[in-house]
Amino acid sequence: MADYNSVVSLSREEFERSGPSRAELDDETKSTKSDEVDIAKMERLLDLRPGMLAGDEYHLERLSCQCCGRLLTMYDFVFTGLVDASHSKSLIVHTFVGNKLVVNEPRRIRCSACGEIARHSPWYRMPQSYGCRPAHFE
Repeated sequence: MADYNSVVSLSREEFERSGPSRAELDDETKSTKSDEVDIAKMERLLDLRPGMLAGDEYHLERLSCQCCGRLLTMYDFVFTGLVDASHSKSLIVHTFVGNKLVVNEPRRIRCSACGEIARHSPWYRMPQSYGCRPAHFE
């Protein structure tokens, strides 16, 4: 099981170069930003007190489930980390609120509503600390 202590942090400059631009994050045709409801669902899934993840931004490349048509969000990303990657809640929480700047390779995510795994590996981005970068950003 992955451990936050073994996660390597990037410099702020490396982290900023690693992902979508601010314009791309803000473009609703390219990115889905988690709203308060989605963030509250993530907090419940991770056993956090309400408001622990509030105030940060959580973006997922705009992607709909090919099975049920639901728009996927960072909640699905967290769900996938717990179910498919066997990440602990602690690792996910530390990655979200810790002081390390982390960029990983993107992976396919699972729709939390129907269980279908997406055919495409979307990028994910939390501008404050975490992202998954597709090859075209390197």
